[in-house]
Amino acid sequence: MPSGFQTAARFTTRQCSRTACSEPAAVTLTYHYGRSQVWLDVLSAERDPHAYDLCSSHAGRLSVPAGWTLDDRRLGHHGLIAV
Repeated sequence: MPSGFQTAARFTTRQCSRTACSEPAAVTLTYHYGRSQVWLDVLSAERDPHAYDLCSSHAGRLSVPAGWTLDDRRLGHHGLIAV
């Protein structure tokens, strides 16, 4: 692969996974259905097909289903919230 392509690909901004949102992704959301657990982490270095990238706005308004736990593991956001 040409080196110019690798350099350009590294700086590509990912968008929020929410439909019709074109804001840049800031957070990576993952979950484990069997454990009713949701995690918010700083944006992963690479796109993961098993995770969702969210913008700051959608991450801030995130709510989880009743009985689920949200664990916000981002720097400066300490919290384990059981709903």
